[in-house]
Amino acid sequence: MVKPQTLVLIPGLNNTAAVFDRLQSCLREVAPSIQPIALDNPALESVDAIAQAHLQRLPDRFWLAGFSFGGYVAMALLAIAPERVQGVAMLCTAPCADPPEAAARRHAGIDAALAGRYFEMIDAQGAQAFHPDSLKDPQLMQERHAMVRAYGPDRFVAHVRATVARPDRTDLLDGGRPTLVVGGSNDTLFTPASLSAWADSIPGVQRVTIEGAGHLVPMERPRALAQTLHNWITAA
Repeated sequence: MVKPQTLVLIPGLNNTAAVFDRLQSCLREVAPSIQPIALDNPALESVDAIAQAHLQRLPDRFWLAGFSFGGYVAMALLAIAPERVQGVAMLCTAPCADPPEAAARRHAGIDAALAGRYFEMIDAQGAQAFHPDSLKDPQLMQERHAMVRAYGPDRFVAHVRATVARPDRTDLLDGGRPTLVVGGSNDTLFTPASLSAWADSIPGVQRVTIEGAGHLVPMERPRALAQTLHNWITAA
C-alpha cells in the first residue's frame, strides 16, 4: 500500500488558492496517493510572517511547492522549519533576492494599486502571463479574471512589499532534500535560461520545462505539472 504524501501548494502574486484548482483535479487522477493542500497567502508584508501563519495549520511533515511569489514564501518556510519540509518544488520562481533595479518597478505597481488602478494594471498584464495559445481559451481567461477579483489590491500591495523586503535564500537549496525546479517554455518572467542560471548548481536537482506554457503553468498545463510532481515525489 502506497503511503499518502502531503503536498503543500503556495500560490503566487495576484493568485488565490484557485490557481491550483485544475492541478488538484489532475493530481486526483494521476497521483491519488498525493494529498494536496492549497493555501491562500494572507495580506502580510513579510514572507516570514506569511510562512509563520501557514505553519500553524500544516502537518508535521510535508512536501512543498511554491509558485512564483509562493516560492519566496516556500523559502521562508524552509528557513523557519527545515525539519518539516521533505522536499521543495520551485514552480516558475527563484530563491534569489530582487536586483536593485526591480524595486522601482515594484513600487510603481504599489502606487498604481493605491491609486485605484489595480484591476486595470493586472488585466493589462494578462498577455505577458500566458502562452499565446492560452489567451484563446475563454474559460481559462474567465478563471483568471475571477481569481484576480477575489485576490484584490490590498493583498497585492502587502505581497509586493513582502517581495521587495525578502532576503536571498539561494544557499538553502543545497541538495540536502529533494529539489524540483519547473518552468514554462514561454515564461517571460522566469525564463528557462534564468532558472538554469541558479538551479543547475544544486546537487541532485531535477529541472523540468513544461512545453506550451507561459508563467501560469498550474493553470495552463495542470496535467503535465501533476505528472511531474508525482514522478518527483515517487522517485524520492
